[in-house]
Parts: sequence; structure tokens; C-alpha cells
Amino acid sequence: MELLPQTVWVIGIVFARVGALMMLAPGIGDQFVPPRARLMVALFLAFAIAPVVSSKIPPIPADMGGLFLAIGKEILIGLSLGLTTRILFSALATAGAIAGMQTGLGMAMAFDPSQQQQGAVFGTFLALLGTALVFQTDVHHLFLTGAARSFDNFLPGKPMPLGDMAQFSLQAFSQAFSLAIQITAPLLLFGIIINVALGIINRVAPAIQVFFIAQPVQVLLGIMLFAITAGAGMLVWLEAIATAGRSLN
Repeated sequence: MELLPQTVWVIGIVFARVGALMMLAPGIGDQFVPPRARLMVALFLAFAIAPVVSSKIPPIPADMGGLFLAIGKEILIGLSLGLTTRILFSALATAGAIAGMQTGLGMAMAFDPSQQQQGAVFGTFLALLGTALVFQTDVHHLFLTGAARSFDNFLPGKPMPLGDMAQFSLQAFSQAFSLAIQITAPLLLFGIIINVALGIINRVAPAIQVFFIAQPVQVLLGIMLFAITAGAGMLVWLEAIATAGRSLN
């Protein structure tokens, strides 16, 4: 009974960090997943991680102010870790929007379950494909172990490394845009070539409604090119996600 308050405190600290991470983590943190399911997963993970990191958790604060401050720090750290992975997943939505514009299907919309709103049809497809790849290749295990290892990098009770966290988030933002460009690089080149060709044809023969005639060809060729190159682009993105997961460990 003397150890019970400290045990509950350890589990609560771990749950605060892991629960905040689960609220934003791709897949389990998507809006279509019920909040109770996310909280149950976070609670199970807290029970599994707590015995491993119990030696790193400081004693219970003497006053309520210190208690709420410690819990608030853990929630902020969890949100920062979850936001980083969510930023990398946003590269797929950006890539989908670029693919839609280059193929002439920029206005083709579909419901994106990860965003709970309408999105570009290519972005919805890439988001679902990315989630399936992460779980199929067990990359999500890297983030689960990273949640446990984060107690080595961000010790509870210590000052928050706001500079490192901000730099990590900025790197994730820049990497997300870079990944979106890499995924859609063939389509960007395709869009430049076909628009230059259509411009030349329209200049030579202005009486021909070249853009109206070429629209079906652009859509067909764009979809074919996307189908051929999407696999290679997703492998690049998956490697970047795996690298981010390994960096947490």
C-alpha cells in the first residue's frame, strides 16, 4: 500500500505522454477512430511501458501546482512527438494535391477519413496506402518503442528542451514538402512537358480548341504515369517515416 501512490503516479505520467501521442499518431490517431479506443490503446501502452521507465520518473510533487505542471509537460512532449509524425503524413496530402493539378483532376474530391473532410482523390488514396504500408511493414513498432525511449531523451521533471523540439518540428515540415516533391516529381515533369506542348500547338494553330481536345489525353496519361511511379515514391516516403521512427530510438 505504501508503493501504490508512486505506482499510480508513474502510470499516470506515462499515460499523459503516450495518450497525447496517440491523439495525433497516424492511423490510431485519425478522426474516425473513437476517442475511447485511442485512450484504451494508450492505457495499455502505459501499463506496458511504466515498469521499464519507473526508475526515471521523479517522486510525486509535494503540492498540486507541481503535480499539474509535471503532467502538463508530459502532455506537451507527447503532442510534440505525435505532431512530428502527423507532419510527415501530411506530405501525402500535399503530393495528392500536386498529382491532381498535374493530371487535370485537381477538382476531383473524395472523403479523406484521416482528415475527416473532402480532399483530392489522389491524396486520399495515398493517405490510405501510407497507413496500410506503415502497419504492414511494422514501422509503427518504431514509434511505440520511441515512445518508451523518449523517457531517456526527455526526462520527466527536467526542463523541456523547447529548442530541440522546435528544431525537430521545423525539420519535419521541410522534409514533408521535400517528400511531396519527390513522390510527384515524374508528374511535375509530365505537367511541364504537356503544357509546353499544348501551348506550342495552340500558338501554331489557334483555331483548334487544343486544351479541350487534349484534356482527356492529359487525364489518361497522368493516371497511367501516377500508377507506374506511385510505388517508388511511396517507398521513398516509407523510408523517411522509418528513419524518423529510428531517430526517436
